[in-house]
Amino acid sequence: MTVLITAAAAVTEEPAPTAADAPHWFDPAAHLGRRGWKYFSPATRYLLAAGNQALGRRHDDPPLDGAAAERFGVVTGTQYAITRVHRRMDTVLTTEGVHGISPAEVPGFSMNTPGSQLAISTGARAFSVTLTNPVTAGLEAVQFAVTALRTGRADRVVAAATDQAPRDHGGSGEYDAAAAVVLSAGHGAADGPRPLAAVTGGLSRFLPPGPAGGPDPAALTAAGTRIAALARATDTVRLVIGGPAGAAPLAGAGGEATAKALADAGAAVRHPAGEIREARHCAVSGLLELIDAARAGGPALVISVSETGHLTAIGLGDPVGPEFI
Repeated sequence: MTVLITAAAAVTEEPAPTAADAPHWFDPAAHLGRRGWKYFSPATRYLLAAGNQALGRRHDDPPLDGAAAERFGVVTGTQYAITRVHRRMDTVLTTEGVHGISPAEVPGFSMNTPGSQLAISTGARAFSVTLTNPVTAGLEAVQFAVTALRTGRADRVVAAATDQAPRDHGGSGEYDAAAAVVLSAGHGAADGPRPLAAVTGGLSRFLPPGPAGGPDPAALTAAGTRIAALARATDTVRLVIGGPAGAAPLAGAGGEATAKALADAGAAVRHPAGEIREARHCAVSGLLELIDAARAGGPALVISVSETGHLTAIGLGDPVGPEFI
């Protein structure tokens, strides 16, 4: 079955010239209308903006109903979506007591809240799932969506990610963001826009440490071979690898293992030696890289690696041509 990326959107914070400019990068009213979002966390607002934009709808448009809603799902990856909410609640409870917390704020305590709000807004009734692994959760959302489509759980899925970087991470160059891609099973509407890309597959692995302290060589080789197989191409493959600074050695080793496996299969690799994309937007970073690769076109492998050894990879191919089985 072919799984297509039919649309994508993102809202991302970038370094501001001054600290005073930083809070003003995102205007909720411009994306969500004038009402209905006051008690949503920033990460929820970002997700609603990106998800609805990818779907070509407004937040206040009527949600899907009937069969279309029953066959439509939402899956969201996040790392820090509710970290600030938890810290605020902890501070209020220890200083003011429970009376300092508004009942309208309480639902924001759940990690599922951002994704659930997107599901409510869009009318998704097939499923609403939240994934929370550090760094890799954005690409894991795509992998989950592909599996759901291929197993018949839905006909269309929004795979998204959202994060609000913790305040104590601001100095390390992490920024807020959300991104979303719309995936569908089949070939899409003949009269619609050309799909961005086909997803050839995805996988997640844990790379355990080896006796020498680095990643286990056997696990690394096996992971590289499996990732290379996702490309399903024998020509040039774009290899995109991202992770936080602390994961750079592991990401580099994973990239080298994948590049070797691709070369052994006769594929040329477009990947500057030693280039690791810094995951500046937390778990959203991998999804942002995926969107860029899809828009660029051609075979690509997008990989996210965490400091703890988790790795997720998604393969992309040309959306026009034989089905990917």
